[in-house]
Amino acid sequence: MSIAQLFESGERTQDKGHFKNLVLIANADGVVTAEETKLLNRIGKNIGLNEEQIKSISENPSQFSVIPPVSKVERLEQMVQLIKMMQSDGDIDAHEYNLLELLAVKLGFNSIDDIDVKKALSMLAEGDDVESIAEAIA
Repeated sequence: MSIAQLFESGERTQDKGHFKNLVLIANADGVVTAEETKLLNRIGKNIGLNEEQIKSISENPSQFSVIPPVSKVERLEQMVQLIKMMQSDGDIDAHEYNLLELLAVKLGFNSIDDIDVKKALSMLAEGDDVESIAEAIA
């Protein structure tokens, strides 16, 4: 562990863990498409990761831990981003959905049934933003 990692904020560690989950979803079906890579880069930059961090997490996701947000709204927003990643290639694979179920529990939900995945997918298809979807499925 580097000195920088020792002094890294909890929020930054949380962002890296969330990005790790996105990478896992993108890899779940065995192929990371150009659409998924583009979405990973966009989300990574939006949450404040630099290119080196994005590359490092993408290449070695197992080296990063996941710390779920305390806020239910933030956990829902992370779930919506995971759902968005899952559907970004136009095909929701059983491996992706099974991983989504596991990640829902790791983020502090009782089960995937706590999240209205169908509604989130529908709203994503309509072009709604992550925050609006998180509020709607809360």
